[in-house]
Amino acid sequence: MFKNILGAAVGAMALMGVSAAQAGPVSFSILSGGFDIGSGYGTGNGQLDATFTDLVTPQSFSLNLGETESFLFGRVTLNETCINPTLFCGSFPSNLLSNETNNLDVVANLTFTSPLSELVQVVAATGAFSGPVDDLLENIPGVSITDFFIDFDPVAVNFGDGGSFVVDVGDMYFAENGSITNGANVTLTAVPVPEPASLALFGAGLLGLGMVRRRQNRAA
Repeated sequence: MFKNILGAAVGAMALMGVSAAQAGPVSFSILSGGFDIGSGYGTGNGQLDATFTDLVTPQSFSLNLGETESFLFGRVTLNETCINPTLFCGSFPSNLLSNETNNLDVVANLTFTSPLSELVQVVAATGAFSGPVDDLLENIPGVSITDFFIDFDPVAVNFGDGGSFVVDVGDMYFAENGSITNGANVTLTAVPVPEPASLALFGAGLLGLGMVRRRQNRAA
């Protein structure tokens, strides 16, 4: 009888190890999100005229291993007609000192409350290029000259015991004035596995229960 219980305990622990590796779904909750931007944006002298709008709403969803959840993140509108004024924009050469290509940092923020309570930040590489924005070249088929770009790097986030997910925010490339709306993806890349101590405690509990049952049978 005791051997049967011991075997059951070992089998249960092994089963827990297998099921942990295949566990799911994992619950996610996002409280808020939005852009953090550098001091180089605005309508003042030497600033790039671009506006940022946050579109993230509080939400919850569940993911199995390898699944992705997509949602709106934000909108950026490029209002400039000329970046770093030059003669091509109808300005005098002295205006070349009006620097609109510095301090254009952009960071995407997402505040999670599950499966961990943490602010996740996705940093973008950004850049703006001197010259006219509405240069009409975009009307030529096959021609696309980037004036301003925001390129986010995906971020891996670890949680629990071996769990992880990736946050990927959509890139934005402007070849003319106007607005671009981007989204964000959350992909579950690994599920958490219970600590060995937890498995050992579970097994010890089963063995203890078996010992009690065995003594009760002897007393009977």
